[in-house]
Amino acid sequence: MDNVGTSSRFAGVYAATTTPFTADGRLDPDRFAEHCSWLVDSGVRGIVPNGSLGEYETLTEDERRLTVTTAISAVAGRAPVVPGVSGRGAGEAVRWTEQAAEAGAAAVMCLPPTSHAPTPDEVVAHFAAVAGVGLPVIAYNNPFSTRVDLTPSLLARLAEIENVVGVKEFSQDVRRVALIRELAPSLEVIVGCDDLLAEGVLMGATGWIAGFVNAIPEPSVRLFDLCAQGKWDEGLALYRALLPVLRYDADPTFVQAIKLGQEEAGRYGGPVRPPRLPLSEAEEAAVRRDAREAIEAAAR
Repeated sequence: MDNVGTSSRFAGVYAATTTPFTADGRLDPDRFAEHCSWLVDSGVRGIVPNGSLGEYETLTEDERRLTVTTAISAVAGRAPVVPGVSGRGAGEAVRWTEQAAEAGAAAVMCLPPTSHAPTPDEVVAHFAAVAGVGLPVIAYNNPFSTRVDLTPSLLARLAEIENVVGVKEFSQDVRRVALIRELAPSLEVIVGCDDLLAEGVLMGATGWIAGFVNAIPEPSVRLFDLCAQGKWDEGLALYRALLPVLRYDADPTFVQAIKLGQEEAGRYGGPVRPPRLPLSEAEEAAVRRDAREAIEAAAR
């Protein structure tokens, strides 16, 4: 039986997009538009700009607006765009959510407040404010960058907020999927860590907000579909072939690695912005080797 229910709003593979910069560090909206369109043409179900992989914290306000409007224009109604709207507090996050709504976004993805380690009550108030704008909200659990963990019990409280409809789960603890489904059954659980995709779908996750999909969209979509359809023999064979690159999604150098993977796939990756730095020659060579081998394995 297909594990993905027909009522799942965010079923399938959504790309947490990288942000292309020119050699001198400027945002390249034309390349970003082409990238978003290519991803959708390759079978990706939705586009998620301005997330962690998109280096949103390094973007100016004008650039954050431009990535959203560029993505929406590029996909031209063929796929939903779900911008990241994370901010230091509710004021910033609400403002970005309002901008997303005005631009025509289908939903938004939001971290807890990033200014400090908030209390559970502060987390609930933050998401209530963002959800009050009226768009569907995917709560983004990434305790490694926010210093707060959206535990299953806390997510159960968030699920009581109108318009909080899903969670991008990046705790890297696959046991969470089943517990979230038990304690917060109204929330769609979306895999947020590339190298836990099969395990997450097996436990009931209905979507995947993916990173390395920026380099390998068609194999990523095929992998998700095989797992969602319960075709485990074929799915696990592909999963094992892709795991060396999927593991980079949980590495501190994930942005650099995924952009290098795009280059190995014949796409534009481009530089990262400070405080990130280019990888060492040895690190870059390892990423490129893993990417080439995964691309070749997926093509067999």
